[in-house]
Amino acid sequence: MDRAELESFMDNLYEIGSVKFGEFYLSTGLKTPVYFDLRLIVSHPKVLQQAGRLIKQIIEHNKLNFEIICGVPYGAFAVATAVSIQTDKPMVFKRKEVKDYGCKKMVEGVYKAGDSCLLIEDVVVYGTSIIETSEALRLYDLNVTDAVTLLDRQQGGPENVKENNVNFFSVIKASDLLEHLVKRGKINQEKMDEIMDFLKTHSFQASKITTGNNEK
Repeated sequence: MDRAELESFMDNLYEIGSVKFGEFYLSTGLKTPVYFDLRLIVSHPKVLQQAGRLIKQIIEHNKLNFEIICGVPYGAFAVATAVSIQTDKPMVFKRKEVKDYGCKKMVEGVYKAGDSCLLIEDVVVYGTSIIETSEALRLYDLNVTDAVTLLDRQQGGPENVKENNVNFFSVIKASDLLEHLVKRGKINQEKMDEIMDFLKTHSFQASKITTGNNEK
């Protein structure tokens, strides 16, 4: 991976406010001292382009083969679009619910049974959203074997996703980003250690993950 672009990307995430420190609540009700709000990159085209290029590098380095791309609803749609443009691969999207009009499909776009679909996610906590999306796509006879996320919070996501027969790849881990911010003088080592201790303490095993959980 291009180290200079990766470091530039991490700098940009901090500058646009995608890394927040304080007290925040996840959808599970868990209070966290750090929040990675990567949805903000949709408002920053240059950062969005960086995200697409970095994921393309992950794809090429790991020789991932796929016919179509799907962003995990809804936060990863813009990133998936950037990857689609970078790789010249078509994109589909999964609805969160089936509409009671039109074609009444859960998966929109052009695809056929047996197509291999690469999942794109922005931030992964426990991996639940990737698991739910892969299950839904498989109902449409799509082959889902790989997922790439921009950021892994290191709370059990990779392990949980792999338990559901999806290979997991990430551009950066929480520790990568925090370590980079320490080097840049944005936070101190004590803050990083505190956050990493929290993430490790609040990780979850695959056996505790169900698709009824809304956490990512």
